Amino acid sequence: MIPAFQHGNSKTVIRKSDLVNFLFVAGFPVFGYGSYVGLKEGISKGMIVSVAPFVALILFHLVDTIYRSRTERSLTATWWLCMAYMATLAASMVVAMRGGIPGVNTGNVILSCLMFIAPFNAALVVLMHNRNNSSFDFGRLVFIGIGVLLAVNILGYGLGIRAYGHSFEGRTNFPFFRGIYTGVHVMAIWALMLLLKMKAPGRKPVEFALSVLAFGICMFFMMKINSRLSFMIFLVLFVLFITRAIKVVRGLYTISLFTMPLLLSFSLLVYQVLSTPFFTTILERVSKEDVTTFNGRSYIWNAVGDWAINDRRGLLLGNGYKGHYKLHMLDFVAVLWGEPHSYNLHSHSTFTEVVVAQGIVGVLILYVIFWRGFKYYRRQYLDEGPLAPVFGGFVYLLFIWQLDIFCYGVEIGHSILFVMMAPLCLRATGAMKQARLPAGGAQ
Repeated sequence: MIPAFQHGNSKTVIRKSDLVNFLFVAGFPVFGYGSYVGLKEGISKGMIVSVAPFVALILFHLVDTIYRSRTERSLTATWWLCMAYMATLAASMVVAMRGGIPGVNTGNVILSCLMFIAPFNAALVVLMHNRNNSSFDFGRLVFIGIGVLLAVNILGYGLGIRAYGHSFEGRTNFPFFRGIYTGVHVMAIWALMLLLKMKAPGRKPVEFALSVLAFGICMFFMMKINSRLSFMIFLVLFVLFITRAIKVVRGLYTISLFTMPLLLSFSLLVYQVLSTPFFTTILERVSKEDVTTFNGRSYIWNAVGDWAINDRRGLLLGNGYKGHYKLHMLDFVAVLWGEPHSYNLHSHSTFTEVVVAQGIVGVLILYVIFWRGFKYYRRQYLDEGPLAPVFGGFVYLLFIWQLDIFCYGVEIGHSILFVMMAPLCLRATGAMKQARLPAGGAQ
């Protein structure tokens, strides 16, 4: 069935795929607005707003499937793997609720679970509805959605809309993100995708000039947000991509697994690098204490390491959401930072958060997910496939998930990561095999 609207003697036809694509793109800025509502009016209200377009998209697909009375078995093992990881996330929320973690109740658990799974499965719906469209480019749709989210934040910031939940004097605080560093991560993902989309200046000079301008705007705001680690990782990846050295670099995935221990081991070297005239010119807060402890994060990461080596309670299956509060792991950090309770804290790392909350089982599943995504998108990049630009954003996620909470749970980085995993979760069928929409095949 194709929805149609009658106007006079003419008929305007709206294809189902167009409606699905619109809801998907709109989901990104609405997710950002939901973060604003959550911080201003309450987390539950915010989650309802954030997840609404993606849930609407899935419900539309279910109604359409029932209407057509036809179902297809097209999901790959990767979909089951991703859903298994989200099941560990959901289980950690239930454990937290039963354990009496402050602020965790039945409503929040249900809404959190919706936020875990809805964007990912909405992306699958988009792929299903466009599988016979030879001109469809899923990477472009993701790029547009993230771009609209950034544009709304820049516009809101320019109009003076106040950010709730985070406010740092002299730094850019975008209003429609949950945290100040979320802005730099989303910009880094989008900028690296943009970099891989750029064509030679001679082919489309106007488009190239606009792309350079957009890239420059991203660089400007990333420096104004002033996240030293994130900007340093972004610059390293920028150099690898601009020089094409990333095509010959071996063991990139393996290196990413040791991002945190490498930084902790070479913190003095990191300080020396950030103390060079180049970085001191473009960044602020380059003090030895801040840099060598990564603004106090090393205290938390070392506490998690001590628990994993000496305590090991819940190491296999996890201690549930906010498990550090149950273990009193970060009580001393709360005292150092002047917080009344440690449940207000997180471990500033998706890796450590998953290990504590979901255990070794949860983090191993996530390792496999990242490996499958990295292998798939690297092949797209090397073969100059239609999803090649997504590789830029995916590689950034590969490193930053160890150094920030960005990819955990209800954070938008989690949604972006699993949206990127969606093409691996659908088998090629029919016209899809010839279309510009790559499928995960036997993933």
